[in-house]
Amino acid sequence: MTKKILLVLLIISSVLLSFSILGTGKMSAYAEFDKSGNFVCNPFGRSVETNIYMNVVHQINNKMSFYLENHPNATVLQQHDVIMQDQKTWDLYNKSRTCLADVIGENPDDVVSFTPDVQQAIAIPEFGVFSSMVVMVAILGSIVVYRKFF
Repeated sequence: MTKKILLVLLIISSVLLSFSILGTGKMSAYAEFDKSGNFVCNPFGRSVETNIYMNVVHQINNKMSFYLENHPNATVLQQHDVIMQDQKTWDLYNKSRTCLADVIGENPDDVVSFTPDVQQAIAIPEFGVFSSMVVMVAILGSIVVYRKFF
C-alpha cells in the first residue's frame, strides 16, 4: 500500500514538474512586444496584430477628439503639433501598419482608419509658417533656371 502511494506521488510530481519547467527553456516564441517593450510583428497572429493596429488608431483618434473638445478653436497647425507629440505611439502605428500590410498581407485601411480631423491634422506639411516662403523660393528658383537656360 505504501509503495502504491509512493509510486502515485512520484508519477504526479514528475508530471507536474514537467509542466512547470516546460516554458523555462530557451525556445523562442512569437510575441507582440519583447522584454524591452519593443513591438515585434507576429506573422502567425493576424487577429492579435489587427487588434494592436486598431487600438493604436483608436488611441490617436481619441486623443484628437479629446483635444478638439477642450480646444474647439484650435488651428489645424495646433492640432498637428498636438497629435504628433507622442512619437512612441506613431512608431507603434507605423510598425503595426507595416506588419499588417507587408507581413500579414491585410490592407490596414480596410481594418480601421483615422477620423477626418486626424487625417487633416497629419496632412499639414512640416514647414508650418514658412510654407509660403518655401513656395516663393521654389517659384524664384524656377524663374532663374528658366531664364538661364532658355
